[in-house]
Amino acid sequence: MARGGGFRSLVIGVDGSSASRRAVSFVGRLQPRSGGRATVVCVVEPVHPPSIRLLPGPIRARLGGQAAALEAALARLARRHVETAVTRLEKSGWRARGELSSGAPLDGLLRAVRTARADLLVLGAGEAGRVARFLLGSVADAATRRSPVAVLIVK
Repeated sequence: MARGGGFRSLVIGVDGSSASRRAVSFVGRLQPRSGGRATVVCVVEPVHPPSIRLLPGPIRARLGGQAAALEAALARLARRHVETAVTRLEKSGWRARGELSSGAPLDGLLRAVRTARADLLVLGAGEAGRVARFLLGSVADAATRRSPVAVLIVK
């Protein structure tokens, strides 16, 4: 947290879910500190069929092409989510910028926190049920354990 109260730099994770939209709306209602900035981050997980190397060449090539097309479509969708969030935050008085990255979501978010020298990571509460959260975990839950900065989870 910056001196004098308020956060100087926020990273907000978005993924197009209603939970991430609520997180952006929540931050949009906060009064930005003078010079306060927000970095909106969407991390797209790569699409790699795990056993593709075991398949015959023509099938491997076809699946590889389809995976690349799916990754491109996901990146376009992610870009739209980021642009929408940045616009919303700028209208609320924040200096905002967007960032897309590829990889594991939590790793990408924590990398953005370090790069932006953020003092707060904002995430929407996941909508998975209890069993799914127990089996798979959630980015928000893991962020509370691994983030080097405070984590705000918006319900």
